[in-house]
Formats: sequence, C-alpha cells, structure tokens
Amino acid sequence: FQLSPELLPLINLANRRSCQFATVPELKNVKQNALCVPRLMETHNGLCRVFFFFYTAVSPACFSISFSFFIPGSFFHFCGYVNECVTNTHTCQADERCVNTVGGFVCERQILCSSGYQLRNGVCEDVNECWRYPGRLCAQACDNTPGSYQCSCTTGFSLAFDGKNCEDVSECDNNPCSQECANIYGSYQCYCRMGYYLKEDGHTCEDIDECSQSIGNLCAFQCVNVPGSYKCACPPHGYSMSSNGRTCQDIDECAIGSHNCSASQTCFNIQGGFRCLSFACPDNYRRVSDIRCERVSCPNFQQCQTMPLRITYYQLSFQTNIVIPAQIFRIGPSPAYSGDNIIISIPHGNEEGYFSTRKLNSLTGAVYLHRQVREPRDFLIDVEMKLLRQGTFTTFLARIYVFITANSM
Repeated sequence: FQLSPELLPLINLANRRSCQFATVPELKNVKQNALCVPRLMETHNGLCRVFFFFYTAVSPACFSISFSFFIPGSFFHFCGYVNECVTNTHTCQADERCVNTVGGFVCERQILCSSGYQLRNGVCEDVNECWRYPGRLCAQACDNTPGSYQCSCTTGFSLAFDGKNCEDVSECDNNPCSQECANIYGSYQCYCRMGYYLKEDGHTCEDIDECSQSIGNLCAFQCVNVPGSYKCACPPHGYSMSSNGRTCQDIDECAIGSHNCSASQTCFNIQGGFRCLSFACPDNYRRVSDIRCERVSCPNFQQCQTMPLRITYYQLSFQTNIVIPAQIFRIGPSPAYSGDNIIISIPHGNEEGYFSTRKLNSLTGAVYLHRQVREPRDFLIDVEMKLLRQGTFTTFLARIYVFITANSM
C-alpha cells in the first residue's frame, strides 16, 4: 500500500508542529481513496506517532499506517471519525439496532414488546391493566389476559356491546320458574299462584293440600284436594251440593220422582234417601185414609176392650247427632173431655230399649228417644194409648216409623 503524495505535507506539518495534529481544512485536498480521515497523534517512547485511517473503494474497512518522529513532549490528541449508524453505512439487520463505537459500530438485537407488554430486564412482561387502572376500565369486574384485559359481569348481568358496561339479564325469558317469574335488577324471583307454595329450591311450586291443613271444616261432608285448590263433595246418593259449594242438601226423591217405589207403596223422603212404605189394614179394619185404619166391628165385648179403635201410621226422621233424651212424639185424645185419663205404653218395637214413654198430664203422653243411636237405623214401634172415659177404656194405636239418618251435610 503506497501513501498518497498529498499526505506528505501533512506528515511534515505534523513534524513541524511537534506532534500537534493538522486541522480539518488542511485535509481538504485528500483524494477519494482517503475519505476515512480519523487520525491520531500520540507520543510513544519519545517518538511522535501519526496514524492515518483510510477507507478505500477496494476494501470496506479502514487501514492505518503510522510514521514515527522524535518529538519532545508527552501529550496526545484524538481526531474525529465516521458514524456508520448515521451515514447508514452499517451492516445491521432490520431487527437489529446499530450502536456507534470508536472506529466502528456494533449491531445489537432490538427487542420490541407488543401492545400490553413492557420490557423488563430484556424480557417482555405482561402489563396487568386491571391493577394499573383500577375501577376505570370496566363497570363491574376486570380480568387480566395476556397482553390485554377483559371485562366481565356478575351473575344477573351480561356484558354490553361496548365491552365495558353491564346490562341486566331478564332471566325470566328462560322460564326458570315452574309457575310465575318476576325479573328484578340483577336477579329474578319465582312466585306461585293461589293454592301453591314455593319449595325450598326457590323455583318449584307445590300444591297446597287445603283439606289436610285446614283447621276448620272446609266441607260439610268430604274435602277433595285438587291442584291449586280443593272442592267439596257429597255422598254419591241422596244429596246434592248446595249453592255455597260447601254443604250438601238432601235430595227429595219423592218430590222429584227419582224413587223406585211401586204404585201400591208410599214414598217417604229421609235425609240422604227415601223409604218405600206400604201398609194394609188388619182384618176387621177398613182404610179410611192413606195413614189410618178404623175398626169395623167387635165380635165381643172383650175384643172391643183390647182391639184398637183406630190404627194411625206416622213417619219420623232424626239424625244421629240428636241430643238425648229427645221428645219425638206426643199423643192424646181428640176431642178431649174433662175427666178423661190416658195410659201410654210401647207394646212392640222397643225390645232394645231405645225409647220410653212419659205421661205429661191426664190428657197427654209423650214418647222419648233416651238412648243414643250412633249409626243410621230404622225402627217401627207401636205406641198404644188407652183412654179411660166415663168408666170405659178405648184403645188407640200409633204405628210409628222412626228413621235415624246421618248428620246433615
């Protein structure tokens, strides 16, 4: 490598100036093959050493040559140099950063963090936006995600279109309740229709059994539970439901013609049913009405004393809850005269002792039910009245049907 002749005056200049470097204007005549002009003059072991740096078109590198002179003194000075990073003459890649150095450059790998990350100790770390900006990003809950964040809502709310605010969810649209649903802010409430109660799960409605839970008597005869309510029922025969829907009223089969009595029988209505009654007058009696027979004649005086002058039929109906003792029948002569006196007895039909008689006065007697009849039952009793009038006894017979029925409905 040969030194350009244009540099020789610079060397002489350096010799004359006792190791002081030449100024920049004095280097203007340096040719193109010596564009790299950084230079250094220093003392070394009593010699003045001058360094020339060249950048040639042949090789993209700086070469140096030095000349030594004996110059007294011991100082040195640095000259200026080319910044490859500024002049864009470096060889760093696109993902590298050029760092200028004395006499050259260094390529450092450039680390760029994505949005939501920050560089720390050469590593990109996630930024927790929820912690950095508490209460400012989301209306309710903020959840940090890698490189970002996401807003969420508590139960009963859904994220609005803006991704920040929360809107109330109408849970009732999904029919969570078995019956009725009321939407409230952030939640909902199930409730039940009349006749139902809400179970512990808060969603299911269960039927209330009014019949079993009733303190009082809802129905006179029978309570039947139905979904959401109840209804009263009557016995299958003999009764119909009254207008109040609770009590049962007796059906008069005899009046409406729903009985099955024959033409020769008489229909007698009782509580919850009816009876077909028929009677025929005994021998030596004739029928004078639907309920009465009269004696035709007496064969002899003795029979006239014992045979009833008149037989009359009666029908009585009572319920099992009748309060005893209960007077159920009165008997006496008609017409009655002063001096009349009667004797009352029950010659037939009282074998179990449910009935008794009592003389109220000389003209009136009474029949009593003095024993409780607990179940429906029919009785036929003969009540005999002997009338003593003017020294002669005359017998009258009351044939009484006593029907004990169930309590009223």
